[in-house]
Amino acid sequence: MRVKVKVSGMVDRKLINRVLEKELEEGITIKKLFEKLDQEKELGRKFFKKMLKLPSPPVLLINGENVDLKEGLERALNDGDEISLIMPMAGG
Repeated sequence: MRVKVKVSGMVDRKLINRVLEKELEEGITIKKLFEKLDQEKELGRKFFKKMLKLPSPPVLLINGENVDLKEGLERALNDGDEISLIMPMAGG
């Protein structure tokens, strides 16, 4: 199955706006997908692990729908799913 992962926002004082497309085995969870991407160092060493532990965690969207981060990580993916991680921004 094929899924798309979008990551955007400020992480480690760097602006990130990346789209990754991955071929995966059926039934993989979002958490396992992020672990796989970290192993491949697609966005850097332990990128997703660090991102998910930030004091202000990212917003998780699955196919454009806002999903609770902890619940969403355990969700199994389907062919064509689009996962977005968006870092909240603040300023004034």
